[in-house]
Amino acid sequence: MPLAALQNPDRLRAANINPVTGLATDYLNHYNEVAMLVATLADMPDMADCVLDWRPVGYPTHFARTGFAARGLAIAGWLVAQRDVKAQFCAVRSELESRIASVQRRLASSQVPELIANEAPAIFADIARLGGVINGGKGAPMLQQSAAQDLVDSLFD
Repeated sequence: MPLAALQNPDRLRAANINPVTGLATDYLNHYNEVAMLVATLADMPDMADCVLDWRPVGYPTHFARTGFAARGLAIAGWLVAQRDVKAQFCAVRSELESRIASVQRRLASSQVPELIANEAPAIFADIARLGGVINGGKGAPMLQQSAAQDLVDSLFD
């Protein structure tokens, strides 16, 4: 991957990679998947096994495994991302993964799946926070938080 590609903000934006952080929001799809599964537990408790089977995947591994068109650029962006951006990203991701692991433990201990579905909004909020880091802030901007809440609300309508 030529360094010039990482220094071209237009190319990064076209690939949905933030030119400031070098990180791509496509990574959030991995977490959105499990959040949506948790949200469906109220209506579809049989989805519990899918929630229990979900495992976290690191940023470079996610892109290596996906069909993301600019995966090489996304991985290169991670490799050259500033240390403080990576530290903040990893801290927020760790909190998100801890919340998901807690949901999985509760689900595995035979708690009622319908009640565990109530955890979905908190997972979506953590995903929005991680998106905020990817997009160059310490938390999701209000518009992004609102969009995440709209998505959660639509799942319960």
